Amino acid sequence: MKVVASMKFVIQDKLTGLTNQQAVFQMAKDIGYDGVELNLFQQRLDDKLTDELRTAIDSTGIPLTAICGGYRNWIGHFDEVKRLEAVADIQSSLKNAALLGAQGIIAPAAYGMFSKSLPHLVLPRNEADDRIALLDSLNRIAESAEKLQVQLILEPLNRYEDHMLNTVAQAAALIKEVNSTSLKVLGDFFHMNIEESNIAETIANDFNSLGYFHLADNNRQLPGKAQLDFRTPFQTLKSLDYKGYLAMECRIGEERRELLQETLHFLRQSLN
Repeated sequence: MKVVASMKFVIQDKLTGLTNQQAVFQMAKDIGYDGVELNLFQQRLDDKLTDELRTAIDSTGIPLTAICGGYRNWIGHFDEVKRLEAVADIQSSLKNAALLGAQGIIAPAAYGMFSKSLPHLVLPRNEADDRIALLDSLNRIAESAEKLQVQLILEPLNRYEDHMLNTVAQAAALIKEVNSTSLKVLGDFFHMNIEESNIAETIANDFNSLGYFHLADNNRQLPGKAQLDFRTPFQTLKSLDYKGYLAMECRIGEERRELLQETLHFLRQSLN
């Protein structure tokens, strides 16, 4: 697993608007980003794409930091067959992630399956059984991840997108039960802005469990395009000597290169 010397700013490949991985990594390098995160929704990281990514990494020197996706279905799926399919896909994709030097695979409990905050819905499974299913998935994945020296990065989502894990503390408590160094929590500033009372305090409270971050403003636009405070959480991360990635997962306008340049300048100003 790649060791990161200090905080690094990363872009998801989809933000570039490009489909060729060589061009994606080259844009990241030209603008000045420290890495690329691959968005791979509802599909595995196969050998063909792995070869394309390896070529892009080798030619640009820009690392692949993580894969947001790389599996079908969800690790907390209500359907047992689909849950185990998600686990198997993650185990498969982790092998290629390891070959590429990525930190690991990013996964929520589930996305869009159920929300307790929407009316007139009946929960298909109780909370105790949710927890049993998630712990089983995490234990299976952790065993594979440990052997490969990569990570499963568990992402809590806001209450409208998922009902199982909404806060960093909930996710941190779950991975502590598994007790594996190959499980970490992802802190997404957009979701944290909805679910946490104070982003900086949340980071401080569960810092040992956090291993990766997603950045977006409070309206899911690029950082600096709305009202979210980035400076205070960044200073907390600096004070705690965070040595990891902060990847942008957000919406973007048409002038992609210019907007990505502006955002990198904003993030560095907020950090320093």
